[in-house]
Amino acid sequence: MNGAPERQSIRPAVEAPALSTLEQPEVPAFEPNRWLRWLYTRFFRHMGIDERWSGVVRESAARGIVVYVMRSISVLDFLCLDYLLKRFRLPLVRFVNDLGLWILEPFGRGGRRLRLRRQIPQEEALARVLHEHESALLFLRRNPSWGERPTGQGLDVDLLRTLVEQQRKLDRPILIVPQTFVWTQRPPNKEPTIVDLLFGPSEWPGRIRVFLRFLLNFRNAQLRSGEPFDVRAFLDERQDLTDAEAADRIRYALLRRIERERQIVLGPAKKTAARIREELIRSPRVRRHIEAAAAESKRPVALVEKEVDRELRRLAAQMDPNTIGLFRRVLRWVFTRIYDGFVVDTEGIERVREAARRGPVILLPSHKSHVDYLVLSYMLSNYAVSPPLIAAGENLSFFPLGWFLRRGGAFFIRRSFSGKKLYSQIVSAYLRKILVEGWHVEFFLEGGRSRTGKLLAPKLGLLSMVVDAGLRLPSRRLSFVPISLGYERVIEEGAYTHELSGGEKSPEGVGGLLRTPRILRSRYGRLYIQFGDIFDLNDLLDEAARLRRDGASVDVRELSPPERRALINRIAHRVTYEIDRATIVTPAALVASALMSHDRRGIAHDELLERCGRLLAALQRQGARIARTVMRDDSQIVPPPDREAEGDVARVLMREESIEEALALFADAKLVVTAEADGTRVHSVPSERRLALEYHKNAVLHFFVPSALISTALSVEPASIAEPALRAQVSRLSRLFKYEFMYRADATFDAIFDDALARMIECGEVERLDGGLRRVEGSLVPVYARMLRTYFEAYRLAVRSLDLIGADAPIKRKDWTKQALARGRKGFLAGELELSESLSTPKLDNAISALHDLGLVRAAQTTLERGAAAADGESPSALARELERYL
Repeated sequence: MNGAPERQSIRPAVEAPALSTLEQPEVPAFEPNRWLRWLYTRFFRHMGIDERWSGVVRESAARGIVVYVMRSISVLDFLCLDYLLKRFRLPLVRFVNDLGLWILEPFGRGGRRLRLRRQIPQEEALARVLHEHESALLFLRRNPSWGERPTGQGLDVDLLRTLVEQQRKLDRPILIVPQTFVWTQRPPNKEPTIVDLLFGPSEWPGRIRVFLRFLLNFRNAQLRSGEPFDVRAFLDERQDLTDAEAADRIRYALLRRIERERQIVLGPAKKTAARIREELIRSPRVRRHIEAAAAESKRPVALVEKEVDRELRRLAAQMDPNTIGLFRRVLRWVFTRIYDGFVVDTEGIERVREAARRGPVILLPSHKSHVDYLVLSYMLSNYAVSPPLIAAGENLSFFPLGWFLRRGGAFFIRRSFSGKKLYSQIVSAYLRKILVEGWHVEFFLEGGRSRTGKLLAPKLGLLSMVVDAGLRLPSRRLSFVPISLGYERVIEEGAYTHELSGGEKSPEGVGGLLRTPRILRSRYGRLYIQFGDIFDLNDLLDEAARLRRDGASVDVRELSPPERRALINRIAHRVTYEIDRATIVTPAALVASALMSHDRRGIAHDELLERCGRLLAALQRQGARIARTVMRDDSQIVPPPDREAEGDVARVLMREESIEEALALFADAKLVVTAEADGTRVHSVPSERRLALEYHKNAVLHFFVPSALISTALSVEPASIAEPALRAQVSRLSRLFKYEFMYRADATFDAIFDDALARMIECGEVERLDGGLRRVEGSLVPVYARMLRTYFEAYRLAVRSLDLIGADAPIKRKDWTKQALARGRKGFLAGELELSESLSTPKLDNAISALHDLGLVRAAQTTLERGAAAADGESPSALARELERYL
């Protein structure tokens, strides 16, 4: 068929039955009696099903003949599949091999005939079913008997060979759809235990173990479907194979797909912590570093080995399925009490699952709360994806929390590797080891939690180790997954405000756990989990090849240090850009943006709704993801001809209930005060709470930054301004605030400027007049500019506080920050500073970094010195006047 040459076979090919299809007796499906049907419904209705499963099977049935395939013989798997096929009205099984269904004769009809063993051989029975264009179920292996190797045994009859033979004769393609039932939440053990010896290994369980798994886990069981295997397409591509060779290739591919789906749910086979430590210490790379450290310190090698073993004990995770199960139950109870629900990007979950089929995934979420450590693992396990190993700071390893986190998948690393060469190599070797084993890894690219709501600049240390491990493991295809975690309220809100105002950070400890009851009495709104575009290391290497002048392919072993650094920077900036792009616009962020950009003490409720609507329309124009709770439906806000009516159009499509919910959430946190006068509600933000509310505005500020910089430059011009002059001003401002905002990594400044300006002109916020540009009255230009006012005030305060640094005597950074904040509080009370959120430690720190680049200050890690450009005092004064101009 299809031009394939004739094959010689050591056995006669199975011919289709001589009777025509109409003359053959119909092969029946299995029909359980009412008692078995009751058991079906009682136990199998809880099955967690791959969302795409029914669609895959239905699409395959439309293309050709569906043959279901499972790894090993199981009556339980057959009964469950039979129930699901009938429930979803999918092609029913008309043939199954080697099941011994005679034991089910008392429970229904069709079981004995389904196999047709007593009438004709299995090969002929399968051929008959295929020629009737009906579906079959094939088990690939049988479970090992006592004393046999624990890898499953081949069957007496090779039915896949029959499948190949029949495909050469049939006019329709045969599509083999792998089915994987997962009845446990425990990954298999690398080393057999006494339970494995008595009841069969986890991968090939005996009947008693199957029965116990079913009773204990039927509510958490999963059905995963692999990609359909097109037999005709395979044979057309590999016409040189005999039937037996083709069957072997197909069997291997199917077993790999089934095992891959199982590993996505359960994770890799588990090794004991002692075995992992032993393998690491004995690895050639680590041995070289141990011997070098021993020679350098003049200590015995055995003593250094003990030191490495101690460090690995402090470092390594000890993931335990029982602890994971306990975490799930406890977190479900806690999250239900404090959150109104999770909003999960389910399409993103499927992209993660697809990436996990290719190899280990590196999960890179934003870091805003200690809850981040728990929420991603909890969510992934709920969606049948094995939880990752998580890099956590050593400050969280205190007892008892550290004990539980370690068994939940956390491994603890020090904040700094400075001066610890051997420790750095231990961490690098451990990361390489867990990637080789097939574990997914999660860490926070920002290094620490963001206290401001904005993404922090990426820290490259751990990322460089992961990239180095990926470059040394070409057989493992690493995928990077940017993830945006968003909160309508964070549980650390009070602590963040304290630290931003100049207070000391409280160390983590048991005292924090004792505050848990107070947390459980509060509500924190919804939690949002969104995924950016996933990319893998191979793609980046291909990009690096295109960037090379000679266009030669990139050999990972030949990457120079500058090329490696460029690759790591490219990954870091792409991840941060994708996280920002994936950040969802929540009702809380929308309301906070409207309140914080208002220039008076309070805002009337109708005006707040109108501003929320206009900001929402602006966000939609930029392609931002909008929370479903904000919009009445998925329709876009179409700008009307009259730009002033845009807010009214947006209000029609915006759910005003979501705005009320956000206001109630802020009122509960005492961030917003609402008063009523003459029947009108007026909302205001207490000055001492603006710093806390700014956190929510900053969650979406990055969408507005290009437009806000242009608006700030336009706002100081009484008339129009020439485009080159505007471009120059915005370019200077963008460089000044480069430590505050992360701009697009895939575009130049000119491209970002042109895109933002074109969008503002198109939507009627800016107009061209007499060869220049000017803002349109009644547009959002003043609102955009207002969003950045706090940064201008903070940077002006930093410049004016440079006189606190002596001409010849450096000052400690902490002391300078405290004195600058004290001066700023005085200026706020005197009316020199308008916004209380300008008094922020991170803003002053970023301002010092910018002033260091300008040569006005020499900033070390702990001290500040006056820079060469500040010697005459004119440069700081000039910069202060420039900032004053924008205020």
